[in-house]
Amino acid sequence: MSMISPDSVELFYRTYDSLAKDSLPLALFLNQITEKMDAEERDYFIMPAKKSGRKKDICFQFERIDDELVFKGIHTRRKADGNT
Repeated sequence: MSMISPDSVELFYRTYDSLAKDSLPLALFLNQITEKMDAEERDYFIMPAKKSGRKKDICFQFERIDDELVFKGIHTRRKADGNT
């Protein structure tokens, strides 16, 4: 299972916490996110608009380097029309 790179984990947590309106700590379900990304061979996951409070889906983008996920940033799109 891939792990988030120690070099980018703090930035990822800060970014996630600033955008999520979920009261559950990220640490409780981070393993589920990374397992799903591995299983589907993806380098991103999407926070649905209803969890972000921004009325937009938020895509958290990573790069895989030596079995680690390096956080690269976010992309947003409006839920209603799917445009980025």
